[in-house]
Amino acid sequence: MKNETKKIINKEIVNTCEENCCCQKPSKILKLHFIGFLVLLTLISVCFYKFGIVANVNKNRIYRWSYIQKLQKSDKTVINQMIQEALIEGEAKNKGVVISQDEINKSITMIENQVKQQGTTLDEALKLEGVTKEQLQSQIRTQLIAEKLASPSAEPSQEEIDKFLKDNKAYLPKDKTAAELQEIAKAQIKSQAQSAAIDAWFSGLKAAAKIIYR
Repeated sequence: MKNETKKIINKEIVNTCEENCCCQKPSKILKLHFIGFLVLLTLISVCFYKFGIVANVNKNRIYRWSYIQKLQKSDKTVINQMIQEALIEGEAKNKGVVISQDEINKSITMIENQVKQQGTTLDEALKLEGVTKEQLQSQIRTQLIAEKLASPSAEPSQEEIDKFLKDNKAYLPKDKTAAELQEIAKAQIKSQAQSAAIDAWFSGLKAAAKIIYR
């Protein structure tokens, strides 16, 4: 009889322990989940305060998405320039066009000589325009890619050169020889033709591209 009573008591103890364990285990899991949720919520709040708000004005908040939205509506120059660069870079990659640093340096030297003639330096000119040397190199690279990929223009004829000299006589330098004026006219005509060819090429490239503004 004592043994049977002891068995019953032991059984009751086991059942009680099992019930307590079953009750405590979900409670601990819920508690851990709740703590994790609080930590996540805190991190989200910190990130939102740091990155989601650009300014506080007399306790009124200016939110970053509102700022970006208005910025995009007011000025699309930057995004359009980035789209242009992306299109040209992509086409260069497809066609295997590579621009060397020597080519970029040659263009920079030409620009330096031009600004020197205007009585300033390249650094001063870049500062005035708000452009860094890295940005200048990137712009030159994009321009050189476009020049290589656009249809090359033919050499201007003598008739075109003579017409240019006649039409622009009042604007040409007076201290140049006839041969030098011929070279100036030739360079200007080629530059205009090249710009027109690049514009036409890029217009076709953009028309064929799939651009989605977000």
